[in-house]
Formats: sequence, structure tokens, C-alpha cells
Amino acid sequence: MNEARLDISAASLQAPYTQGGLTFSRRFSKEGVSPYDDLQWELRTASITDNKGNTIFEQKDVEAPVDWSITATNIVASKYLHGQMGTPERETGVRQLVGRVVETIRDWGLAGGYFATPEDAAIFHDELAHMLLTQKLAFNSPVWFNVGCDRLEPDADGQNWHWTRLQEA
Repeated sequence: MNEARLDISAASLQAPYTQGGLTFSRRFSKEGVSPYDDLQWELRTASITDNKGNTIFEQKDVEAPVDWSITATNIVASKYLHGQMGTPERETGVRQLVGRVVETIRDWGLAGGYFATPEDAAIFHDELAHMLLTQKLAFNSPVWFNVGCDRLEPDADGQNWHWTRLQEA
């Protein structure tokens, strides 16, 4: 199993936070290669049935990495893909879901001046995408439910986003 290890030098601990942003190096991704292209993908039918065998959720042609279990695909499709079923706005799989979240977080970091350089932002994007796509890490549900939805529906009032339901409870 691959384990990430954080190496911190004594010099970096003494350096002031005036260096102009976070820097990143590649551990999992390769420069010039999309983390999405490093994987094999397939289209699957995500389906959930009740204890009597009745289908309670189904989405066909969900794009998922070949290495993901059908259970992981079912959870992603039934819980986290944004958009109304049967509409062109509906996300079609893991590639779009991870892209929505990772690009949004990267863009927030760029807008907030968190990265030392645009290259550091690109490395952050690729490393985070790789770790999510290969299931080295995962966000909790509110991130998948909400982050980047405003990119998909810029004029929406958020009424169909999950966080509004949490606020009403």
C-alpha cells in the first residue's frame, strides 16, 4: 500500500510565511500527463435495489475507473453526481465529479493567492485529482454535494443543492 509521508526540513520550519504562497512537488502525478489519462475508464450501470429486488436508483453509462468497485460507483452516482436525472445537465461520472471539485478548489486557491506560482496550482490540481481518482483519499459528503455546483448552475439560487436542505433542518 502506498503511504504518503510528509518530510519537513528544519529550514522550512524557520522560513517566514512571506514567500508568496504554497509550493508543491509531484509525488503521484507526472508533468504533462493528465491524472485522468493515467487510468483506464469504463461505462457502467449504477443500480441500487431494495430488499425485494426492486430498482430504487439506476443511472446508465456512468464513467468510472476500472479499478473502482461497483459499490463505489453506485454510491457516487446515487449520491454525488449533480443535476437532475435524465437531463443534459446531469454529471455522467467520476471524471466530471472529481473535475468539478478539484478545479473549484484549485481556482479558489488561485483567486486567494494561496499558490506561489500557477505551476504550483497545476501540480496541486494534478496531485489532488490523482489521489481522489485512485481512492488514496476522499472528501466527506458535503464537499461532493456542494463544491463547484455554482460552476454548473451559475444563475441558480442553490435550492436544489444539498446544503440548503441542511440549513432547513
